[in-house]
Amino acid sequence: MANRVLIGKKIKEYFSEAGMSQQEVAKVLNVQQAAVSNQLNGRPFGKNSAAKWNKAFGFRINWLLTGEGAMFDDTECGRHDEILPKDCHEAVPSEDIPVIPARLFRVPDLNIYEYVTTSQTVDRMPSVPHFQKHDLFARCPGDAMAPRICRGYLLALRRIAKDSTIINGEIYAVDTFSQGMFIRKIVDNGDKLMCIAENQADFPDFELPREDVIDLYRVVGVLIVM
Repeated sequence: MANRVLIGKKIKEYFSEAGMSQQEVAKVLNVQQAAVSNQLNGRPFGKNSAAKWNKAFGFRINWLLTGEGAMFDDTECGRHDEILPKDCHEAVPSEDIPVIPARLFRVPDLNIYEYVTTSQTVDRMPSVPHFQKHDLFARCPGDAMAPRICRGYLLALRRIAKDSTIINGEIYAVDTFSQGMFIRKIVDNGDKLMCIAENQADFPDFELPREDVIDLYRVVGVLIVM
């Protein structure tokens, strides 16, 4: 019973962070809201319902059935202690979305989008149906945006043109020539971007010249990965 309750609790936290109600979950699954509520409050998943949740949201079937292992698939070909590992030769499904490893965030002068979309060594995951269109996932490498976004959370990113209109105060991932990638709230100050951390005590604001930007990404969804 403890596993069932814990599974439901983690799923509730996941949907709460994503801003998705049980009614919306039920709509995606094409079931009654009461069925969703029952499973999130401890009713065990059967194989058929676990397969349906897996297809809709990406939860691992074995995790839904037993509570064991990772909530989502999280495997990687290559060594974790290498900054830019050599590509493996296994084929990667093209419909899955690449996940930017945390180790790549502080690699300067690297076009992360080009690297992860052509590499066969990075994790890949199915898109999340209820998020806006997203091109990449990224594992948050630190706590600059805590408590809203903490280390280890999985972010869904939509790539936008560098000259796009910035929505002041929205959270973006910024890939730069000088600093690598980071996540901040952004305010457009013309030829510079003001980069603002949520965790003001440990991460001061700073200005970033526009010409230092390789790519801009809007954060369109957040997953709490246990």
